[in-house]
Amino acid sequence: MSTQRNKGQDQVSKQKVCLKTTLSPSERGIRLNPKRAFRYYMIRLLRLRGDPFELARGISIGIFVALTPTIPFHTILTVTFCTIGRGNLLAGVIASLLISNPITIPLQYLIAWKLGTMLTGTSFSWQRIKHLMDMIHHAGIFGAAKLIYMQGFKLVGSMLVGGVALALPCAIIVYFLFLYLYMRRKKRQKDRIFKKYGLNDLDPKKKASWNP
Repeated sequence: MSTQRNKGQDQVSKQKVCLKTTLSPSERGIRLNPKRAFRYYMIRLLRLRGDPFELARGISIGIFVALTPTIPFHTILTVTFCTIGRGNLLAGVIASLLISNPITIPLQYLIAWKLGTMLTGTSFSWQRIKHLMDMIHHAGIFGAAKLIYMQGFKLVGSMLVGGVALALPCAIIVYFLFLYLYMRRKKRQKDRIFKKYGLNDLDPKKKASWNP
């Protein structure tokens, strides 16, 4: 009996080790340490390469979608808005994952519910919203769409108004913040290259138009 029990414990420990090794760094961070996951996604955002305006637009769109009560349509909406708004798609998806996760979603929905009831004058209970969240969590995309349709326009409209009121100012602030960070990084890259090759005496207009 003891040998069988030891073998069973060894198999369980091996499965845990395999699970840890197969998970990506982001998944391991979310499961084990939310701060680590946040830092991981932030580093990925800051290391993205591309046009600063497109990167900032993508992040802004991802943040906007992530803060709206539109689960499980976040990825579809992020892809659609990034395509229409010419934002960087990868930046949008990473930003959406950074903000919308199992830890932050309940707080986002609670704020959207409170803002929605204040702005629209509706009186839906938080218990009803929470019950709807639980049902949507276990439903697929089409099942979630059906559940949302069955709840009626007033409830969905109230939540969307509250979500947009929360998401819009955050998205605007994030856009200008990351635009500043990417532009500063681009300027530093230019300065390093100009200094390395002795091009500091170039015409300022040529310097401004040159892309590293």
